[in-house]
Amino acid sequence: MGKGERGKLMTIKKVFPEWILWGVVLVWGANYTVGKWGMVGFDPLTFNVVRFVGATPLLFLLLYALEKDLRIQLKDCWELAMLGLIGFTIYQTLFMASVKYASATNASLMLAISPVFTAIFAWLAGQERLGPKGRLGTALSLLGVVFVLLFGTNKLALGMDVMRGNLIAILASSVWGLYPVLAKRMLNKYSALKTMTYASLFGTIFFLVIGAKRVLELSWSEIPFAAWGSMLYAIVLVTTFAIVVWYHAISRIGANRVMPYMYPVPVVAVITAAILLKEQIHLMQGVGAVVIFWGISMIRKDKFTVLQTKDVAEIAK
Repeated sequence: MGKGERGKLMTIKKVFPEWILWGVVLVWGANYTVGKWGMVGFDPLTFNVVRFVGATPLLFLLLYALEKDLRIQLKDCWELAMLGLIGFTIYQTLFMASVKYASATNASLMLAISPVFTAIFAWLAGQERLGPKGRLGTALSLLGVVFVLLFGTNKLALGMDVMRGNLIAILASSVWGLYPVLAKRMLNKYSALKTMTYASLFGTIFFLVIGAKRVLELSWSEIPFAAWGSMLYAIVLVTTFAIVVWYHAISRIGANRVMPYMYPVPVVAVITAAILLKEQIHLMQGVGAVVIFWGISMIRKDKFTVLQTKDVAEIAK
């Protein structure tokens, strides 16, 4: 491939429709409230077993419809299985546990710091790191998230019950931040849809191994309608749409440019909770939202240092 074609390829990889990522933000922000309805009829494990048993076939249908190619190399199965275990079985269970035990505001705050973990893990893995403007934008966005949490009517509560949910959410955030770094090689080799589809398949297998018995013990007739609505939302919007779009964006423009979109998720979570759960919104939460968007703008304008270029060379072959 010539220099002109290679330069064109790198230019294409830097472009991604911003409005699609904002759609993901809306879906994930609302999920902190919608997910609580699911926890009325399920626990975090059984919810995800049913969810991915339903979502994985949809992902394969979508993959075949769009790409007409379901093939992967057998040598990549172990890596895709690792992604399924970490990004689906472990992370999604931790996420739903945080939704169940923490408030929507607290859980969304803790998950919003995942871009910080991504930046740290990407640096440790020798992939990329933020420049000075990006680091300042990260700090501003985190400050905005703190404003959303601490200066609203739903203040950060203290106590073992609340702290359990917060600690689970922090752990989930670190796993979510690590995942795009681990997925980088597969996202460069396969499309985002194919990578996520096979990771979901392996994650579903792990879910069935550890949770099939508990699913069979459920009293299906006693599960409320709202819990099934939450399940449908998780299958169609959270999994089939949002997760695929998220990692497709990471494969196109890089983790450090995509992960900052986690910051406005708490804002959407607070607004959704106010509408559906009748929680009040404090003026300072709006101030926090402005600071968050300001920080995202700085991060998007930052010049990133790519510490490892082998992946681009592999695509250019």
